[in-house]
Amino acid sequence: KSRKVFVRKMFTRTVSLCSASVFRRIRPIRPAGGVKPIHTARVLAVKKFVDAENDFAHQVVLQKAVNGQKSDGAVRSSGVAGGTKELLDQLERVAAECRNGGEGVCISEERFDDFARTLAEKIPEFGYDELVKVLNVLVEMGPTPAVDTRNYARIWNAVDLACLRKVPEWDTDQLLFMADQWYPLRLAKVGRFVGKAVWKISAKLRKLNKDQLVKTVFYINLTRVPVENMIDIEINLKKNFYNFEIDDLSVLCMGFFKTETPIRSVELIERIYQLTIHHAADVQDISLAAILKLLRYSSRIAHAPSMERLLSTFVPQVPRLSLFCCLHLALLGTDIHLCHQPILEPIIDRFSQDIKQLRLKDMERITFALAHYNMDLPDQKDLKLMRAIQAELPSRIHEITTYPKSYLALLNFLTLKEIYNEELITAAFDKRFLQMTYGRNVAGAGREVIALDCFLRINLRDQNYSGNYFPEKPLKVVAKLSQDYVPSTEYRLTKSDRMLLDIQSTFAQRHKHAHIIHLLPHYQRPDVVLLFNEATRTFEDVEARCPPQYSGNILSREFLLKEQASDKCLRLVAIVAGSWNCYVRDQRRFTGGFAMKLKQLAAVGYETVVIPWHEWPTFTPESRDGYLFGKLNPLLGTAPANTVS
Repeated sequence: KSRKVFVRKMFTRTVSLCSASVFRRIRPIRPAGGVKPIHTARVLAVKKFVDAENDFAHQVVLQKAVNGQKSDGAVRSSGVAGGTKELLDQLERVAAECRNGGEGVCISEERFDDFARTLAEKIPEFGYDELVKVLNVLVEMGPTPAVDTRNYARIWNAVDLACLRKVPEWDTDQLLFMADQWYPLRLAKVGRFVGKAVWKISAKLRKLNKDQLVKTVFYINLTRVPVENMIDIEINLKKNFYNFEIDDLSVLCMGFFKTETPIRSVELIERIYQLTIHHAADVQDISLAAILKLLRYSSRIAHAPSMERLLSTFVPQVPRLSLFCCLHLALLGTDIHLCHQPILEPIIDRFSQDIKQLRLKDMERITFALAHYNMDLPDQKDLKLMRAIQAELPSRIHEITTYPKSYLALLNFLTLKEIYNEELITAAFDKRFLQMTYGRNVAGAGREVIALDCFLRINLRDQNYSGNYFPEKPLKVVAKLSQDYVPSTEYRLTKSDRMLLDIQSTFAQRHKHAHIIHLLPHYQRPDVVLLFNEATRTFEDVEARCPPQYSGNILSREFLLKEQASDKCLRLVAIVAGSWNCYVRDQRRFTGGFAMKLKQLAAVGYETVVIPWHEWPTFTPESRDGYLFGKLNPLLGTAPANTVS
């Protein structure tokens, strides 16, 4: 009953969100209780949805007094015209009235119009200290309803334009100090000055001192300004690495990660691992999370030993760390398939105890890690957590409708461990929910959506599932876009592509009719398919029964053999190339996605033979024939009759 109530509530909320137009992409939902404040007090008073990571990073950079430059907000008397001083004094009085006059007083009131206009006209004449003073007073004034609040917008735009014109004149220290004055207003990304300042400083990234580099990278992170020479930051960091503290390093890591720039130096990544291990007992949560995100983004197979040492070091630290840090420890090895069970078990315990505190995105990511690693824990605590997450979903309707893609991905990751609820999935595939999620471009969905659809069609086909499916036409488009090309010697080949072609050519030395095709539309790589006739002991032409490439269909036994599907003498065999990313590192265990692929191939009528990536290259081209048929012959009984002389 509770599940049905959930579905009804989610449909109701979905309809309300889509009420403007069925074909209009949904806009972000505003927090209840009014508009979001644009700026806060100097102490960064807590907002409802404060960006804790950026605030922490800014506190780190504020401790870096560039060349001792500080300001108490006072304007020097020398060189300040009397009119300017009077305007600044009046601005302070207006700010005090707005701050202390109660909720009804705001700078947007008509009685402040003349003053705001006069101040804005005078601002282009202000010097450096006067501009700093104006920004400081705006901070002290307190939040305004919006960035474009009348009078407030007039003043800050005038300051932004004045600062913008001064960028060529100010040196690096002045630019960074002025940027610090903009940050508490939450206008650094809205205005143009900070971006222009970062652009100027980026021309000399290699020459910046430690404190300048940390501040510059913070604003690169904040503004997302495309910096072509991010490699210069890496070179500077590597050269002066041992001068940076762990918090400094975390700010630099944020900059690399937020600009989607991996660190390329293997040596530098190793140093970051070692410094993080050294500070395991005292590193702050936000610093650790920032470092872990970059390490996951930048680490390669060569870093596996250091990654394992770091995870082992942090096992005793799990109880003191935040859930967010624990999540990124769990995710650290996912890209290179390194499963560190000793740290995953206490993390699972933490998440199970505090499941109410998890965000929907946290649920999605921890479920991905557990499904991906495909562990077999004695007490099944991983499966218990995943079931608890599924049970929590009916109480997360607001989050689901705010982050619908996370919800769809979460449902898919749960199905990798065969955990599902039909009503939750049918709600996700409701036409209105998909419209809210993808707007007009439903075909722009990701592979996780068609994987969820194929789970319904394959794993639940004997369970009389009567709910919604993903629309067929968009499904075929998504499948085509997310599949690799069938390998051909005419194009550049990956190792996995070469392996498939080698398997096909090795088979062709004895028999004909080995065909490479995507048997399941939601998997990236194709497989080699054979059709063996047990009565004649020969392989038949399976390619003639297959549709054109990238059809988007599930090539089940019934689809290929049609009226002959019930003939038990006809056996479909899928030879699956088990590339390195199909296995958990150093454990020879299938990943969750690959294990599900083998189950689904069996469910649609295939017998499977897996060729592991770590075995195939050990054989010479001449000896691969014996290896391949050494796997096929036991499956098919006695050796099939040769069809190739």
